[in-house]
Amino acid sequence: MSTPGISAEQVRAFLDGYASAFQRLDKEAVADRYGYPAHVITYDGGVRLLAVPTREVWMVVIDRILEMYRAMGVRGAAIRELRLSDVSPQVALAHVLWALHGDGDRPLYEFAATYTLALFHGELKIVQVVSENEQPKFLGVMRARG
Repeated sequence: MSTPGISAEQVRAFLDGYASAFQRLDKEAVADRYGYPAHVITYDGGVRLLAVPTREVWMVVIDRILEMYRAMGVRGAAIRELRLSDVSPQVALAHVLWALHGDGDRPLYEFAATYTLALFHGELKIVQVVSENEQPKFLGVMRARG
C-alpha cells in the first residue's frame, strides 16, 4: 500500500512502536497511539462495543490489558502478518496478525486485530480497533495454567 498521506513503512514503524509500548508496559505511550474519541470492538463469545471518549477513559482499560499481559507473562509482541488497505489519503486499515511471546521467546498465542489509522497533523493515530479473537485465546492460556 502506498498513498500520498500514509506509507506502508510509516504504518509498520507505527505498529512496531505500539508493540514496544506494550512490551515496556508503558500505558502513556500506548494511549499516545490513539486519537480520541476512539472505538473498540472485541469478541469474547459475543461482540462487545466500547466507545472511548477520552484518553483518561482509555487509560483505565489499558491498565487492565497490561495487567492481563503481566499475569500471562507476555514479554513481547511481533507482527506475523500485515495487510494494508487504503480508505483515503489520510485513512488506512491495517489487518495485523500478532504473535505474543513470554520468557525465552516462548510462544503464548497469536491473535488478529484490525486498526483504522488516521493521519492527524502528519501523525498516525488509531481511531478504531477490532480485536477479533484475543480474549478467547487469553482465557485459554490462563485456563491451561490452572
